Amino acid sequence: MIAPSYRAASAMPGLVQHVTTSLDVGGAQTMLVKLVEAGVAKRKCARPAVLSLMRPGTLAPRLRDTGCPTYTLGMSRGFPGPVATLRLLRITAMLRPDILQGWMYHGNLAASVAGLAAGRKVPVFWNVRHSVADPRVEKRSNRALFALSARLSRSVDGIIYNSRVAAMEHAAIGFDPSRAIHIPNGFDLSRYHPDPAARGRLRMLFDLPGDGILVGMIARNHPMKDHAMLVHAIARARAAGHDLRLLLVGPGMDRPDAALRQAIAACLPPEAVTLAGERTDIADWLPGLDLLALSSAWGEAFPNILGEAMACGVPCIATDVGDSAWVLGEGGLIVPPRDAEAMGAALERIAALDGDARRSLGAAGRARAIAHFDINDIAVQYRRLYASAVQRITRDTARASASTLASDAGVSQA
Repeated sequence: MIAPSYRAASAMPGLVQHVTTSLDVGGAQTMLVKLVEAGVAKRKCARPAVLSLMRPGTLAPRLRDTGCPTYTLGMSRGFPGPVATLRLLRITAMLRPDILQGWMYHGNLAASVAGLAAGRKVPVFWNVRHSVADPRVEKRSNRALFALSARLSRSVDGIIYNSRVAAMEHAAIGFDPSRAIHIPNGFDLSRYHPDPAARGRLRMLFDLPGDGILVGMIARNHPMKDHAMLVHAIARARAAGHDLRLLLVGPGMDRPDAALRQAIAACLPPEAVTLAGERTDIADWLPGLDLLALSSAWGEAFPNILGEAMACGVPCIATDVGDSAWVLGEGGLIVPPRDAEAMGAALERIAALDGDARRSLGAAGRARAIAHFDINDIAVQYRRLYASAVQRITRDTARASASTLASDAGVSQA
């Protein structure tokens, strides 16, 4: 098990500068915002500042609501060019951070570059939120990014992984394993919680019929999510006599590609599937699902939606990608990726349970979320890690100063 390695530390950085690829809806971006919110609420954190390489997205207002300063390089995509790099260095020089924390591959590399503007030794941490079981399925540009990151990984103070599996997979492609730190995702358990009234809100919000078992998948429209596999699995379970209804929600899901549209048309009647785009009110209706399914084929490290559904007491089925099996524990079922037959069998198994048995399964997930994934506990792990890094820098600086003074004294005596 890879865990944070730090001693008890009282030193606290004055400012942590987070450098993220974007502030659009996504697992890494959401975790960054939750971490800032939790720290500000407890008033026990260093002052945060967030710099986004891309233009501010959907999540930026939540940061501003906390009072967290937010900056942007205004990029559309990719790694900063000369103008954006100069702005990155100027903002960092102005902020004078005590910790630089990157988020996602481009943000990680930008955090390392930003360290050049600090004018002193500043600990740099990366945050990796992706798994790479098979690099061949990644785009060529991503593979080049992995290679560059692997070469530079030895220069950072730590690489935070939200997934143990992802840490091992990145070590296999050249990331320095001695820098690995495991800190899982965290969730606001007061916001995500069981709510019997959510079922009615959910049905009304999406204009859903009152009958049937409602299976939801909340994920962006991307090939790695493999929505078509879930569509085929739902069709198999319905053919076996289970009245399952599918709700697909996420960025781009209101305009699916041709392949997914064809799969839906071929497998499910219109009344059995509902599509909706990006939502920011998920916590209000997520507890109303009967079942949460995640059919990802690759790329997941620690899917946020699993933790959110578990916190809401919703049973889950997920593919065995990244840390999904460890995350779920006894709060749901795990199936192989790209296997519609196995997913269909899992759907049938949970659909065959009565309401009490499904609620019991959901309660097990809620208990696991409380034990392992409370955002307040996760924020403490980050805070201690940062404090330990600052303490180490302070100690090393003091030793260097003492050594210099001793050397100067020796020269004077000579």
